[in-house]
Amino acid sequence: MRVLIISDIHANLPALRSLPAADAVICAGDVVGFGPDPSGVVAELMRLDVKCVRGEEDDAVARVTKQHPVPPALLHTAKALREHARASLNAAQMRWLRALPPELELSLDGVRIGMTHAYPGDYTRYVAPTPEELSRTMRAFPHCAVVVVGHTHRRGTWKGSALVVNPGSVGMPQRAGYASYAFLEGGKVRFGSSRYDPSETLAEMRDLDIDEEAYREYEHELTRGSLRPHQRLARAPS
Repeated sequence: MRVLIISDIHANLPALRSLPAADAVICAGDVVGFGPDPSGVVAELMRLDVKCVRGEEDDAVARVTKQHPVPPALLHTAKALREHARASLNAAQMRWLRALPPELELSLDGVRIGMTHAYPGDYTRYVAPTPEELSRTMRAFPHCAVVVVGHTHRRGTWKGSALVVNPGSVGMPQRAGYASYAFLEGGKVRFGSSRYDPSETLAEMRDLDIDEEAYREYEHELTRGSLRPHQRLARAPS
């Protein structure tokens, strides 16, 4: 059985559609936010029956009263695209988004897997690969051999009582134009990247009724690679 592990799609449908086929797909959250096609992405995840947890952008869109920090370089994009997502998701898609759990455990291919977007109990905290933080992440899933996280847009694995896996970002990857993912197969994890054309996503963004500053912020991140882990976070209005 081949399990595709993904995270941080950020409403980028061309990037999502570039991914290879698998027997099952699991996602560590942030399916919406920042990108132009939240409805298309959620529809695709629903069609594929993707098992997914809630990220902070999912929460900010689905739960309007909540505020979540974002990188200052994406402040205008965050506000504009959260509003766009709320307007474009239909009732069934919004129910799906609201129902995403903050944490999830499941068994696939004989492996018990735990998932959380950022850090156990905290959507927004970057998980630094320190023994203390990784130990807490593993302890939150004591029965799991693999723990999947996202949020940082940087892929990697860390081994302790479990294997912690961050597949990187599909929709705002560190390497511009290459959607990042991981495969779990035969108990082993390997990383991959799928080439897609960011100009398709940018053309969709250009068609939206958003201000130029929001567009330029997104264009910079999409064409230069995700810079989020290097930036201090700020509060964005929901």
